Amino acid sequence: MSGVTSRERGARHTTTPPAPGPRRRKGSGRRWRGYRAVVSFAGFLVVWHVAAEYLVANPLFLAGPISTVQAVGTMWADGTLQQDLLVSADEFLKGFGAGLVAGVLLGLLLGTSRRAKDYIDPLINGLYATPLVALAPLFILWFGIGETKTVLLVFMLVVLPIAINTDAGIRATDPQHLEAARSFGASRLQLFTMVRFPTSVSFLVAGIRMGIGRGLIGVVVGELFGSQSGLGYRILVSSQYFQTDVLLAGVLIFSVTGVLLVKIFEWLERRVAPWQSGQA
Repeated sequence: MSGVTSRERGARHTTTPPAPGPRRRKGSGRRWRGYRAVVSFAGFLVVWHVAAEYLVANPLFLAGPISTVQAVGTMWADGTLQQDLLVSADEFLKGFGAGLVAGVLLGLLLGTSRRAKDYIDPLINGLYATPLVALAPLFILWFGIGETKTVLLVFMLVVLPIAINTDAGIRATDPQHLEAARSFGASRLQLFTMVRFPTSVSFLVAGIRMGIGRGLIGVVVGELFGSQSGLGYRILVSSQYFQTDVLLAGVLIFSVTGVLLVKIFEWLERRVAPWQSGQA
């Protein structure tokens, strides 16, 4: 007979559960992402300053961040910056808003109708591969030198990535989720509103992020040809007079605008579809 008692055998097979690790505070990951963004931006400013002051050492070729910010203040003081901002913002919002609505509707059509996708998808792929900014001189011939050409250029640059990503998001829906919803008697409308569209939100936001960058490029290109106001026009004039600080001020404003718009849509994504946003 074995000398091991039943209590000892039970103790031998009993495992001690691991001690719970430290709980991560809610929002700490988001706070760390903010810190990383600040460090990244500060590092960019340091590299820019060192390159302008010590590597190039000529403000005619590269103005530093301090002189660029001073140029922004000077433009604001004399009122030119406000005027240019209003013109460029008006053109961007009109083109981006129309492109957002049309892109979502077109993407939903492509994602839900195989027949429509067969007809329209080749045209979208062809237009997406076309350098649309090269058509800006033609837009001047067709629509004149007003804001219409810039708004249309922004629209064409925005609508395509949003439509493509929305289509991809609709078609990325897990078939098991659809079957589960059908088993509970969900209608086609309920399948779309409760399963397909929520799945496509992250794809849609990705398309919007691409559309923001392409739309801002459209504003600059549209104002470089035949415009008399706007930030793109200000960049063109400053380059002709070798005002590098003013040129970089316009570029910096476009960059900051793009970052802010992307952050706004990321915030909306976390509110509308919190299950889609990453928390790492």
